[in-house]
Parts: sequence; structure tokens; C-alpha cells
Amino acid sequence: MNTFLKLPADFCADVERAHTLPAAYYTQPQVFEQEKEAIFAKSWICIGHRSEVAESNAYITREIVGESIIVVRGRDAVLRAFYNVCPHRGHQLLTGSGKAKNVITCPYHAWAFKLDGELAHARNCESVADFDKDNSSLVQLRVEEYAGFIFINMDNAAGTVEAQLPGLETSMREACPVIDDLHLAARFVSETAANWKSIVDNYQECYHCAPAHPGFSDSVDVSQYTHTLFQNWSLQFGRAKSSERSFQFDDTGDAAKYSGYWIWPCSMFNMPPGGNFMTVIYEFPVDANTTLQHYDVYFLNKDITPEQQALIEWYRDVFRPEDLRLVESVQRGLKSRGYRGQGRIMTDKARSGLSEHGIAHFHNIIARTQHSD
Repeated sequence: MNTFLKLPADFCADVERAHTLPAAYYTQPQVFEQEKEAIFAKSWICIGHRSEVAESNAYITREIVGESIIVVRGRDAVLRAFYNVCPHRGHQLLTGSGKAKNVITCPYHAWAFKLDGELAHARNCESVADFDKDNSSLVQLRVEEYAGFIFINMDNAAGTVEAQLPGLETSMREACPVIDDLHLAARFVSETAANWKSIVDNYQECYHCAPAHPGFSDSVDVSQYTHTLFQNWSLQFGRAKSSERSFQFDDTGDAAKYSGYWIWPCSMFNMPPGGNFMTVIYEFPVDANTTLQHYDVYFLNKDITPEQQALIEWYRDVFRPEDLRLVESVQRGLKSRGYRGQGRIMTDKARSGLSEHGIAHFHNIIARTQHSD
């Protein structure tokens, strides 16, 4: 990274006097290239819920910073992750998601691989001098199930998910005791014209909630809203009431609350009022100015009720577009001559529901990744 773009290790450590990352961090390709190696190739990244690969032979694929990745449940019930590339000539093996056969066959030359990655058959290999079958398997990367979700890591020397996100699983299971039993009900996919960090910044504060999310703000009381910071994650918590403009639920008991988790580097878990469903924002960065996003809605039941369908449509047509418009507008503004290069992070001493101290926490972690080697 260019010297002028390298941050001091204590950047944003003084939360109450902090300013945002310089605009170049959101717009410049050389910054994104450095982040690919320093952050995304070394971090545990959440890519989906366990229910998508719960059965033997079930698989999903994901695209993350230029890498296509397969996660598949073997016939032995073991979950494995592979780079989605044939070792013969580099052709991709699978697309989308579904149920694999007992072997994965490359569409190009029909090399076949067992679900544990071992080469099962390569046509005409017996006629090829010194063919090395043992060195022709799929290349694995690390995968873990954690708090009901699937995480991958390209760094074989990395620690566990818990080591990256200490205490997160316990907290999430307390907030959503049914987390393991959820099922995907809807997925909205958007190629968002914004840097991945702009999207995290937006999630890390509710300063914008009242002007930008009137439906959400009608249910979640920002005056009783807290944002607590932990090692590599944070928790936003608010009291809630039933609202015809967003969430409708029985608000007489303990279900009248909202919990929102950001986890390093770029995933967000939401336990909305009601206590029996979740939404998750998965960010899959494409380049400095583009992020592929999956916005997933999970319910316990597979047969969606009319009320749940109406909530899905509210997320799709109202709440989700509100955030997309915000981050794409910010991305355009960061490139303007009229932007002074950095913005003030609006942290108040009370750490109120309006305070932006979560952004400073995130930006400090960004800075520390540059000094971790």
C-alpha cells in the first residue's frame, strides 16, 4: 500500500474525537487489492446458514473477492470447502446451489472428484506419463459451522471462528435460541455500487434511522438503544413495539426487542422483534466501488404465512431499498471535490442511540490490520 494511504495503528482509537477513513479508502483500487490479501484472505467470512447444506451432497457456491468457492456436505456428513476450480485446466466445477451427485464432474473435460475432493477419475490418465493423481485433488480451504452459520477462511494457519469473534456465539444464541432451526425464506441479491466499508459504516450507527428508516424507527425505540463494542464485533440493542409500518408481533413479553450484530469483516445479523426469525446481510466485495450483497430472511417454518410474506415484501420493497440508496449516494459523494476527505464520527459521551462510536471501532480494526504482520 502507498505510504500516504497507510493508517497509524491507533487510528480512531480516541473514539470521541475520531474522523472516518480517508475517502481514498473507499474508492481506490490499490486499497481494495491490499484489503483482499490483508483482510479477506485471512479472515473468517460468513457465507450462509447451516440449513442450506444440512443434508448429505448439498452444496452452495459463493463469489468472494474474485474467488469462487464451493461448500459441500459429504456423504460422510462432513462439511468441506474447496476452491471452485478444476486442477486440470482451471474450469469452474459448480454454479449456484443444490444437491451434488456422488462425484463432481468438471463440465470441460469430465474429470470427476469425490465429495471429499479426491480425484475419482480423469479420462485417459492411464495413458499419460507420470500422471500424479495424488496431486490432482481439489484444493481445500477451511470451513466451520458456528452459531448456526457457515464460515470459510482462505488462511490455513488461522485460528478458529471463536478466536476471531470471542463471545459472539453465546450472545447470538441468547438473542435467538432457535438459530439452528431456521430456514431460508427469501434472498434479495444486489450488486451494490458502493464500497464494502460504506455498507458496514451505514450498519454501524442508528443516527440515520429516524430520517431514513421511518418504518423501522416506528417500532424500535432509538431513545432506548445501545451499541456495545466487543473484540471484532458489536451489538446494537433496542426496545421495540408492534407497528403496522414494519414489525407486527406480540409485544407484551420478552420478544419486544431488537438485536443487531456486526461481525468482522462484513456480515450483519439481525434478530428483529418477535424472537423467532432473523435477517442477515452478507457482503461479498467485488471491487473498490462494487459489493455483491445477499440479504437473507430466515423463518422457522418452511410454509410461509401471509403475514410473513408481507414482512418479506416490506424488507424487499421498503427497508432494503432505503439502505441501498443511502450507501450508493455516499459512494458517489466520496468521489466529489466537495467532500473534504474525511467526515467527523459523531460520538457522544452517553453512547446514545444516535452515537456513531461503532464506526470508529470498525475503522480502528481496519487500521490495525495494516500493522498485524
